[in-house]
Amino acid sequence: MPRIVVLLNEETSFELTRFPAVLGRSPDCDIQVDNAQVSRRHAQILEQNGQYFVECLGAANRTALNGKLLELRERSAVPLQHNDRIKLGPVRLRFESEAAEPEPMAVTSDGFELSENSSATIMGSSAARGFGVFEVRPEEKLRGILKINQSLAGQVELSEIAPRILDVLFDIFPQADRGTIQIRLAGSERLVPVAQKRRAESDDESVRLSRTILMKVLDEKIGILSADAANDARFSASESISSLKLHSMMCVPMLDLQGRPFGVINLDTQNPMKRFTDEDLELLLAVASQAANAYENVRLLKSHLEKQKQDEEMKIARSVQKALLPEVLPEVPGWYFYASYDAAQAVGGDYYDCFMIGEHRICVSFGDVAGKGVPGALIMSRISSVVQNTMSFTDDVSVAISRINRHMCHNMVAGRFVTYTLAVVDLQSNRISMVNAGHYPPLVRRADGTVEEFAGGQIGIPIGIMDDYEYDVVERDIEPGDLFLLRTDGVDEAMAPDGSLYTTEKVLEFVRKGIVDTSQLGRDLLTDVRKHANGRSQNDDIAIMTFGRLP
Repeated sequence: MPRIVVLLNEETSFELTRFPAVLGRSPDCDIQVDNAQVSRRHAQILEQNGQYFVECLGAANRTALNGKLLELRERSAVPLQHNDRIKLGPVRLRFESEAAEPEPMAVTSDGFELSENSSATIMGSSAARGFGVFEVRPEEKLRGILKINQSLAGQVELSEIAPRILDVLFDIFPQADRGTIQIRLAGSERLVPVAQKRRAESDDESVRLSRTILMKVLDEKIGILSADAANDARFSASESISSLKLHSMMCVPMLDLQGRPFGVINLDTQNPMKRFTDEDLELLLAVASQAANAYENVRLLKSHLEKQKQDEEMKIARSVQKALLPEVLPEVPGWYFYASYDAAQAVGGDYYDCFMIGEHRICVSFGDVAGKGVPGALIMSRISSVVQNTMSFTDDVSVAISRINRHMCHNMVAGRFVTYTLAVVDLQSNRISMVNAGHYPPLVRRADGTVEEFAGGQIGIPIGIMDDYEYDVVERDIEPGDLFLLRTDGVDEAMAPDGSLYTTEKVLEFVRKGIVDTSQLGRDLLTDVRKHANGRSQNDDIAIMTFGRLP
């Protein structure tokens, strides 16, 4: 089955189960690529008669295939080959038309070798099923399980578990000369040794592992009993069998809680008089099952503890971010101000501020950072500080936006910018001066109920992109009953369970038909957005601000 591999910090694979498969930033895409420079619907993978194609869907940051930009015209799909490189903006992907060749299942390390053409002969096998069949030496199985439990009790470090497991196995199987435990790396088919043990310190001969047996153990989830004496070239000679180093070996899988193999345990003996038996294999399967459970429990415990630590840190981050927002908004006779903020995650990248400048002016600052979560919150904290510092020195919107933009451009992370609106309201002249840096145009509702976009034709680029950009400042009077609404795209793009968006048209209609008490309109809009979502998880931060003059 074909798949797409996203090449970020760690490779993430997505199997292509239906076509066309749309790639983009929207949660509704078949493959979501969460990057601010990736369009909501960026590209798609097509299939026809077993051949696969990639097509750009008109994204601003063009789609590239193997370094060549794709055309934007209709029906411009380009054939895909196995291991082709696709680029969506800055995000790199790899197309695989067939299952990738697995990496080696083990590595040579400290005396353990993986043989491509092993002479090992499979003497017996048994399915890995819980604790095995208790009819076969049940007292030994129970004793082994108890030993494992006692040895691993209280362990919370993964690095300490595997050596202890081998210590117990050498106690249970006195004929074992060498043993190894290998664990599959996260997100990979590769196995690496995490513990190894020799009964005799002088034993320096490598343990030979058969690739065929190892893959059979993992693929079929069975334990294997094998020996390589039958095919040993020395066996046909006249030497006494007692002079041969017979290699009797057991290899069993370690299964996670979902029954998937994540590692193997291997034991071998070179004593010709004490070779492993089928009963030994059953016993090892039983003990390995309990050892795997213990390993998984510790892994889950560590994951839980790390999650708890992250949650506590995110609570602190949420409190810090909340402290950056104003606790109270200005209270001026004849005026009203309202703002709300709901992050999609613990912290977010939406931002607002509203504060007095002197006695007769009010600064309104409102923005949306490209991206959400912790990265967005860090940039949000930066712009909050920059705005406060800048407005303490000037109340000129034109001067202020230039300084804010210049500061945000300095050391700005690539792909991170802020759509932003800055305004100063003069309470004496009832006049507003506003600049729009790539944000939704504020909506203005007049006392007669008509709604219009303010400065719809005067939108500049977001701040943090070009430090010498000159923004246009627009001024207008604020009449009694005029209401201004600012919001982030979390409002317009709020998604219902069926995938439908709230849309800009619904925002306009809601403002147009809003209640007479305009000071409540912001709260009512948020309520209506929640009603539209109907319980669906919020997929973007939501910030709303309303202000204006009372009728």
